[in-house]
Amino acid sequence: MNKQYYRDYVTLTNGEYQYLLDKFGEYELDRKLNALNDSKIKKPKRQETIRSDYHALLSSGMQTVEPIRDRLQIEAMKQELRQKSERNYFLFIMGINTGLRISDLLPLRVKDVFGQTHIVMKEKKTHKTKRFLLNLELRHQIEEYVRDLDSDDYLFPSHKTGLPIQRVQAYKILNEAASRVGIKAFGTHSMRKTFGFWHYTIHKNVALLQDIFNHTSPDITLRYIGINQDIVDKSLEHFSL
Repeated sequence: MNKQYYRDYVTLTNGEYQYLLDKFGEYELDRKLNALNDSKIKKPKRQETIRSDYHALLSSGMQTVEPIRDRLQIEAMKQELRQKSERNYFLFIMGINTGLRISDLLPLRVKDVFGQTHIVMKEKKTHKTKRFLLNLELRHQIEEYVRDLDSDDYLFPSHKTGLPIQRVQAYKILNEAASRVGIKAFGTHSMRKTFGFWHYTIHKNVALLQDIFNHTSPDITLRYIGINQDIVDKSLEHFSL
């Protein structure tokens, strides 16, 4: 299978990249790709001992980000974010209710969501045009949030520049809030995984969720939202010889 360059000196197959992205999330994987690339520049001979860039990234100690499986923790996260910033709270609300990637959420403007039943966009990762439904409760939240904003304003602006906050800032905001309420293994990708986990928990329709996420198989979708691991854990809980 052909490999592509994801940095100047880091190559992965599309399948390898997708697996790492689903496992670790955009921010964490981006950080590790940069670190591996820098390492290969500084110590090229040392890198010759590594079987592949894929294995180097897998063994680099990245923590797998997880969905929030507890509704009480979701509510705690909402409260924690809202008392600090309405913008940060709304970012979390949008993330867990649409399942959009953080790279697609941050550039959104008021006109993209206000008065709309769907978000229509070209996904940055896949370059495919997708329609994402805005549920009724989320539409009410949008109306409240954008009340004093102009149509061309960004939904998640930096207070300094007015431009969208960067992914690293979004990660820090959400990760710190998660830590304060006792949520572990949380990253920006956790919002998308939380959407998927609860969509499956409520509807039990993996084929539908697979289509929403553009995954190639149901197994990938179940593993992505942490259902496979839950099943394994449950099967072993009372297993004793």
